Amino acid sequence: MEFESTRRRFMQLAGTTATVSLAGCNALQGGTSDGTETGTGPQSQTQTAEPATVTVGVEPDQEQLRERQQEIQSELQAGNLTQSEAQAEYRTAQESLIEEAISTFEERATSDLGLTIDDSVSEAGALLITGPPAGLIDTLSVESVTGLFPQATFEQIRSQARTETPGASE
Repeated sequence: MEFESTRRRFMQLAGTTATVSLAGCNALQGGTSDGTETGTGPQSQTQTAEPATVTVGVEPDQEQLRERQQEIQSELQAGNLTQSEAQAEYRTAQESLIEEAISTFEERATSDLGLTIDDSVSEAGALLITGPPAGLIDTLSVESVTGLFPQATFEQIRSQARTETPGASE
């Protein structure tokens, strides 16, 4: 029985944008076109650090998802569910767990890290967040976070989520 993975789907959507964005990383290194430094050391960053907006990837608790998948497979093997019912059950479990992960992340991000949640695409586990750079970096310590991506990635994920039809398999 094949189940779609939220993390895999998110990474597919974000991978292309993340790769392309690497080309722009040189702009963050603090040099000018003539090679002189522009003062991007730790002290200058803390004095001028302005809020930034990024996309955060969040995934459901993988252990809980595996447990639910095993339960569904047992029901399928026992003949209590059809293949399509089992897939629907799994998608429902996946959606529920991702909603839980997003909710937990939102609480921590707003109360502990000083971040603002601007928008989300829950079915893809993507959130658009704004805050100080230190708070954004600290999101990587949250277990459910899969990565930080450029702001533009969020719109690509939203567009992809809108074009997918419910129940379509990859």
